[in-house]
Amino acid sequence: MNPSLLILAAGRGSRFGGAKQVTPMGPHGETIMEYSIYDALDSGFDQIVLVINREVEKDTMDLVDKMSSDVKEKINYAYQDEYVKMIPEEIQAARLKPWGTAHAIMSASELIKGNFAMINADDYYGKEAFSTMAQFLKSHTEMTDYSMVGYELFNTLSTNGTVSRGISIGDESGFLTSITETHGIHDRDGVIYDEQGQAITKGLASMNFWGFQNNLFDELKVQFDKFLSSTNDLTKDEYQIPTVIDQMIKKGMIRVSILHSAAKWFGVTYKEDAAFAAQSIQKYVAENRYPSPLWS
Repeated sequence: MNPSLLILAAGRGSRFGGAKQVTPMGPHGETIMEYSIYDALDSGFDQIVLVINREVEKDTMDLVDKMSSDVKEKINYAYQDEYVKMIPEEIQAARLKPWGTAHAIMSASELIKGNFAMINADDYYGKEAFSTMAQFLKSHTEMTDYSMVGYELFNTLSTNGTVSRGISIGDESGFLTSITETHGIHDRDGVIYDEQGQAITKGLASMNFWGFQNNLFDELKVQFDKFLSSTNDLTKDEYQIPTVIDQMIKKGMIRVSILHSAAKWFGVTYKEDAAFAAQSIQKYVAENRYPSPLWS
């Protein structure tokens, strides 16, 4: 069985000012998510699962509708905003925002049967990253074998503001030992600093490109129950996948291989990032990395 790709596409884009995952970038209005789907299928992924919510359902399905029939038949949908059966009604009623990336993954538990990778819909990862991840998942099927794509931090910065990144540290064998969510990251005179003004001199950036085995779903449910009973503010605190993975490593349940990518990552954290992303995509099209239009 070839791996599946789970795409987190339920974000509302509060900082961006709209749903980033449906923003046109390519010469024929293609989105970053569409280029990721193209790269994934070309790299050996067999199924695409889009985690969406009802607010973006029509726009997302309109995008999929223009794809070729052989691609459309490989796409399924999970609804994060409707996956609330395990949450007490009074807690859900007070919720101000989505529950986070780990909860988004949980919402697809009934659709994914084998191992799988996960990405963000509004991030461009590069064809090399999909090929590397697909090869890993095809050759590593033990329930302890997880992975993540790590990028050079300077290849993930925005010129339009500070960013948050999971700074990932590996051991001498290339396995993840820690991942620390770090905020306010910025470049100043060629040196990268965090929000405290401390220079960041080691580690790769996790951009939410993970490789998982199917046993993740059971652990997500276990840790979500603990999250609901222990987090400080249930109206806004988020249940995030790096925290889950960190706990699984500490329990000795898994080992996470860091798959190093030298590719230039880009995304659209800020509205001003869209111009650079569109320019980059259209450059790749001009270099014949992609057909134009993407779907024919």
